[in-house]
Amino acid sequence: MDVIERAQEDLARGDNIAARDRLVSALARNPASPGILELLAYTHLVLGDRAAAGAAWFLTDISDDDPTASAAFAALERQYRSPLALAQALPIHAPSDWYPTHARLRLERLGASIEANGQRWVPPRDVVYFDEDGLDSDDFYGSDGDQDDSEYDRTGSSYRTVRQRAIAATIVIAIAATSASVVLALVFG
Repeated sequence: MDVIERAQEDLARGDNIAARDRLVSALARNPASPGILELLAYTHLVLGDRAAAGAAWFLTDISDDDPTASAAFAALERQYRSPLALAQALPIHAPSDWYPTHARLRLERLGASIEANGQRWVPPRDVVYFDEDGLDSDDFYGSDGDQDDSEYDRTGSSYRTVRQRAIAATIVIAIAATSASVVLALVFG
């Protein structure tokens, strides 16, 4: 059973908080999933948080003309008065080009509004940070769709970071060992 089915079961049981938490955790593994983002938006509506619903829908392909979504977008704008604060409230976990067309257009308009205020904002995943070894460890982490969601509770991000760094370190050590053996073979060979 996938995360969307589990969240729908949570909602059917009336456990809206569990559904929300499950979907938020799932965004770490599937950051631009339209199904997860849309169900998360509806879950926020059920919980009475229109602004959070607007933040989730902001990253989907839902039309700006959709009455429910436009009301949620308006609530999002009322809660976050400045464009920069609104941008920082979005659940962006992927590069902006991973999101559908309507979402990218909204992100572009938001970026232009931020710039018009004399501020600068780059969606968080559009910037690549390299660790001390010069590797982007995110590139070494794959999607483990068959893992149990329980591994991805509040400590999930630290689990991924340790795993990413371990894989990256292993690759760096393998490259160094291979390079050292080639140099030794050339010198003493």
